[in-house]
Amino acid sequence: MESISTYTFIEQDRVILRSQIPFIESLGALFGESCEIVLHSFEALHASVIHIVNGHITGRKIGAPVTNIALEKLSEFKRNKEKWAVYFSNSSKDNKPFKSSSTLITNDENIPIGMICMNYSLDISLHSLVKNFYEPNNNKQENFSQDVNNLVLTHLEPIRNQVYNNNEIPSKNKVQEIIRQLNELGLFELPITNKIVSQDLGISSATIYKHLRALNKSIKLKVEKNSV
Repeated sequence: MESISTYTFIEQDRVILRSQIPFIESLGALFGESCEIVLHSFEALHASVIHIVNGHITGRKIGAPVTNIALEKLSEFKRNKEKWAVYFSNSSKDNKPFKSSSTLITNDENIPIGMICMNYSLDISLHSLVKNFYEPNNNKQENFSQDVNNLVLTHLEPIRNQVYNNNEIPSKNKVQEIIRQLNELGLFELPITNKIVSQDLGISSATIYKHLRALNKSIKLKVEKNSV
C-alpha cells in the first residue's frame, strides 16, 4: 500500500472527509460535553485536525497535529486492514483517563485518508453522566418495525383518525391534509406508501400524486421566497 506521506489527495477525498462533519456534530450532541470527537485528515499530518467537537477535553483545536495512536492505527491497517479499535487511554499531559475509539476513513480505492477519534472522559461525575443520557431533551417516538407495511400503517391510522375527527378541517380537504402530514413525515419516500394510502382512503394513486405535486410545488415556492 502506498505510504500516506506520498499519496496525493484529490478533491473527492476532501469531499468524503467533509461529509463526516454532520455525523461528528450529532455524536457530540448525543454523548455530551464529556466526549471529544475529532476528524483527522491525513493530507497534512502536522495539522491533521480539520474538525473537532468538545475540544476543551484535550485542549486541541483545528490545525492540531496527528497523534501517536492515529499513526499506530494507520500502521496496523497496512498489516491487517482493520479499520477501527476501542481502547482505554490516558492524556500524556495530565493523565486524565479516557475510553476511546479510532476509526479509519478510506476512499474508493481503500486508501486511508482520515480518521474519526472519540475520547470519552472517564473523569466525570455520575450526576453529569446521568444528566446527559436521561434528562429529557427533544423527545421523539421512533417506530422500530420489521415490516414496512406496519411502519406506514402505524403512522397513517392515527393521522387519519385525527383528521377525520377534526371538525375544523373541511370534508373536501381531509384527504389532502392526511397526505400532507404523511408527506411531512417522509413516508412517501417508500414506494409502498402510495398503495397503502390509496387502499385505506379509497382513493386512486393519481389523486395522491396530484396532491403531492401541489404540496411539493408549494414547498418549493416557500423555499425560493425565503432564499430571496
